[in-house]
Amino acid sequence: MGEIELDVPARPEYLSLVRQVVVAAAGVQPLRDERIEGLRIAVSEATTNAIESYTSLRDGDPTGSQRVVIRCNLDHDQVEVEISDRAGGGFEPGAAAFPSPDDPDRLDNERGLGLPLIRHFADESEITVGESGTSVRLVVYTPWRGQQRDDT
Repeated sequence: MGEIELDVPARPEYLSLVRQVVVAAAGVQPLRDERIEGLRIAVSEATTNAIESYTSLRDGDPTGSQRVVIRCNLDHDQVEVEISDRAGGGFEPGAAAFPSPDDPDRLDNERGLGLPLIRHFADESEITVGESGTSVRLVVYTPWRGQQRDDT
């Protein structure tokens, strides 16, 4: 159906723009409002992580060359969103150790809920970490998933 690409500076003030674009794109699909809202939350968490990946580098970037790229691919049976940074290094998703959401120690730690939220709201999620950056791929299925569709 189509692809939208958004390339924004790695700054928190661009987060609302990213959310608006992805929600508008997903809105052309036959998704219930709660599915679109879940995708918005997952994209917001992944984009926030990408922006934060540059935190230690930001002081040395007066030109604003640190970027986050968001690709939204619309297909008849799914919405796929990929959020990529070029910060390098990244993190190992399996190595992130935070208390579980129902652990009383969670109250002492505000971080660590992004990955569980991403996994909860996306039907598929994949995190690729490399020396050139990190990429998070999210997929939300439409109700047409698994059905043949005649577009003629």
